[in-house]
Amino acid sequence: MGSLVNPNSARNPTLLVLAGALRAALFPIPVITIFWKEEIGMSLGDILLLQAIFAVTTVLLEFPSGHLADRLGYRVALIIGALCSSVGWIAYAMVTTFGVMIFAEIILAIGLAFTSGADSALLFVSLEEKDRASNYLRWEGRVRAASQVSEAVSSGIGGWLYSLGARLPLWLQVPAALAGLGAVAATAEIRSSETTKRLEHLAHAWHIVRYALVHHARLRSAMMLSVALGICTYVAIWLIQPWMQKQSIPIAWFGPLWAFAHLWLAGVSLVSARISQAFGVRQTLLVCCLLTGISYLGLGLSNTAVGAVFYLGFMTIRGLQGPLLAGMLQNDAPAEDRASVLSLNALVFRLTAAVALPPIGALADLWGLEAVLQILAVATAGFALAAWGMFTQAHATAT
Repeated sequence: MGSLVNPNSARNPTLLVLAGALRAALFPIPVITIFWKEEIGMSLGDILLLQAIFAVTTVLLEFPSGHLADRLGYRVALIIGALCSSVGWIAYAMVTTFGVMIFAEIILAIGLAFTSGADSALLFVSLEEKDRASNYLRWEGRVRAASQVSEAVSSGIGGWLYSLGARLPLWLQVPAALAGLGAVAATAEIRSSETTKRLEHLAHAWHIVRYALVHHARLRSAMMLSVALGICTYVAIWLIQPWMQKQSIPIAWFGPLWAFAHLWLAGVSLVSARISQAFGVRQTLLVCCLLTGISYLGLGLSNTAVGAVFYLGFMTIRGLQGPLLAGMLQNDAPAEDRASVLSLNALVFRLTAAVALPPIGALADLWGLEAVLQILAVATAGFALAAWGMFTQAHATAT
């Protein structure tokens, strides 16, 4: 199951780190919830409904896009994703109505769907081609760390720009997206020898779904734990800004605080491999599960700005579990279907988000943010620990 050697592929890992950093340069992100509330007039329920629409779009395209990436090439998928992201951010910069905002979110979701899985798969096969697959976890950590440093820096700038003009962070996002397009266009394609075979695509796609979610216990349990931990931290991203506003934290501080959180995340991503080697993968992931409940409870019970320190718990979870579970999925996935498996994992995550976000937003509007955070402390910890139990059992026995 070899790959067709491309002499230019040696630069792929570095280019993918750069592409990840540019993709994560999200200037509007530290104030986007405030933008939606103050400039568009949306409630928290509306905001989470918008994110559910984003999630549904990715659900519809996530797995098909990954499957196409395996057949057409990872670089092609990344270029399509970067093009869509550029168009989506241009639309976002001009948004004035909820309808246009939905259009922009859908285009951005399509871009994410084509990128998700293809980036990690191209990184893996690029290293594998040079007999450096054992370095994947370190490179994945570098990609994630570069992304978080980029988000931290752009957040600090975006928060300051928002104080000057509400749409300035959105317009600055456009050149960043175009630069990301240039970075992925500069990568070299690597085609696995299996991708040259003619397959019945629909039948094969269904085979991958059954293989990953039914027949392969390690893949199934790793996906479930990835989704459980991912959804716990994803919900917190959309709740932290209204929480900070409720604690009377000045909007001018949103950018620096967001930047610090992502610098923390970058540091954790860089040392995730060392931590897992020192304490063990299962123990590290167990700590992540426990941190979900602790972090939500801390935010829910805090009535001062100091409680923002609990948000670092979610950053720690993301930094630890991301590289670990991505590496485990790559190792267990069939060589010719890595992007498909990673996209399937993202699909399950987005489907979960689409189901969970609207009721969470509605409850927050009805019962208040503090009550919902306390409920999430119990619900997310229970969900994560159940998934961890499945993961531990699957990896304790042969598949």
